Formats: sequence, C-alpha cells, structure tokens
Amino acid sequence: MPHNSPSSSNVHDKGRYNSSKKFTEIVEDLNSISVLDKTSESELSQILSKKAIGCGVMVVGGALILPALVFASEYGAGGGVAFCVLLGIVLLISAAFYNQYLSNKSNEVSKDEFSDYRYQVASELLPCLGIDIDPNSNLEINLNLKEFPVIDSTGQNKEEKTNSPKGERKFVATLEPILTLGGRFLDGTKFNFEITEYTVSYGEWFYYRAISGKTKTKLRARKRTRWIAKLRLRYKDKRYDASSITIPDLEKFVQMPQGARLKKVKNGGSEVTLVSVTDPVKQKTKLKLDKNIEGAFQSMTEYNGKKTLLSSMSMMTFLSLYQALNSCSKKR
Repeated sequence: MPHNSPSSSNVHDKGRYNSSKKFTEIVEDLNSISVLDKTSESELSQILSKKAIGCGVMVVGGALILPALVFASEYGAGGGVAFCVLLGIVLLISAAFYNQYLSNKSNEVSKDEFSDYRYQVASELLPCLGIDIDPNSNLEINLNLKEFPVIDSTGQNKEEKTNSPKGERKFVATLEPILTLGGRFLDGTKFNFEITEYTVSYGEWFYYRAISGKTKTKLRARKRTRWIAKLRLRYKDKRYDASSITIPDLEKFVQMPQGARLKKVKNGGSEVTLVSVTDPVKQKTKLKLDKNIEGAFQSMTEYNGKKTLLSSMSMMTFLSLYQALNSCSKKR
C-alpha cells in the first residue's frame, strides 16, 4: 500500500541533511527523517522475507528438475518427466527474476535507511534548546544521516606487508563531523555546536601452522571510537561580562554524564568555548581463514549506548556552558 511518508529527495541529499530554516521547520524535517528511516526498515524486512520465499521456490524448481532427469536417464523420458522439467525451469527462472527485482528494490529503499543515533541525537537536543530559541528564527544544521568518514591526516594511516610472520597489517584513522548546529538564543547569544566522531582502526592477518600441519590464516582487528562535542557561545558585552571569570571557575560549572568528561574550556574575546569527549569505545574481533581487514572493521557491531551517551553529553555541554555564562550576567 502507498504510504504518506515524505519523499527522500525533499528531506535529505544522499544521506546528508543540510538546511538553514526556521527552528520549527527543522524539527518537522527531523520527524520526517525518522518516518523515512522506520518505513525503510519495515520495507527492507518485508523484502528479505520475500527473497527467502523466492529462494524456496528456486529450491522446489531444482527439486523438480534433478529427479526428473535422473529418472529419464534410467527409464527414458515420458510426458510426465518433460512436464516436471519444464515446470522446474519455469519456477527457477521466475524466482531468479523475482529475486533480482527485489534486490534492485532493496537498493532503492535502503537510500532512506540511516544510522538511528544520528538523527535521534538531534531530535532530542533541539526541543531542549527550543525553550530559549525563537521558533521563527533561523537555525543552520548539517547532519550526516549515513557514514561519510574522511581520513584524519593527523593519524597513523598506512597499509603494509609484514615479513615476520608473513601477512599484512593496516592502520586507519578517520574523523567525521556528524552534526553541526548554528543559531541564536533569545538573549542574542550566538551558538555553534559540533559533534565529531573519531575512529582509529588496526587490523592484521598472518599465516600460522595449525596442529594438523596445514598452513592457515588468522585475522585480528580492533577499533576505538570516541566522540567530541564542541560548543562556542558568542555573547553580547552589554548583557554578559565573562572577562573576569577564570578557567577553573568555568570548569566548576561543567557536568558530564557517565562515559564522558571535560576536555577543555576557553574564555576570551566575547566568547566562551567548552569541549567535551567520551571515553573510547573499544571493539575487537578474531577471524580464521580470512584476509579481509576492511571487512573485519565493517563487521564490528555498533555500540548500542551511543545515542543515550551523545544526547546526554550534548545537553550537558549546553547546560554547563550556559549556566557559566549566566553567572556573569549584568542584569541580575
């Protein structure tokens, strides 16, 4: 049945949502993105079930053809044998075309399937900020709904052969600004907020001699992921005077959820900045008879608690720095 979810082309551009709209319109867009994602997940689940049926039909088709050919080789081909072979061929071809159609449809539907935590963090943060934002004021947002990591030039990135033992190892360091926000609070204070995802991955495969005497391969991979939130507030001098507050005093206002900590605070030039960081999420895997290091990186399951952690860290970053700024208010 057709559904009333919005067209993906009207909400995001190939997994990127970049917009400068009224605050209320962005909230509506995030709700639409959630609908797109959930609808896509439901349709992909249905497609998977239908493909399983198609594979079953192919098995039935093969089961009709093979015994009929064996029977024909032993006793000769008759009308019944020919019918079974023909029916089996029809089932095989029909199921193959049907599954190909489903694969093409799956590729199209998957364009609207996203990493849930990315839009959910934005969806939870914006209503909290909306208390102090004019609903008709413009808000700038860049949100990566899918993964678009880039190589971190400051990291150790290389792929090399090893001699002892013989094999290969790979280092990859990536970063990705998954969410950036820019806007203005009711008191005229401008804010710029960013969450960046940093990932460092290392993998290696090598040959070893098994107990049986055969030479086999073993692959080991590990990955460390952390998220950094950076908030900068640019205030009006006629409303706030943060020039006299010291860095240690600023740090006293900072509260972070479990799994995150303060990295640094800065003050100067009518601006205050707070940077917070999560503890690294560590993952690892071991595989035998495998040389695909990149595949091992991709196969590691996602950390289930990151949405809650990032939402809490984002909210506490805003709350901590805004409380510190309000302590310097000239209109108390």
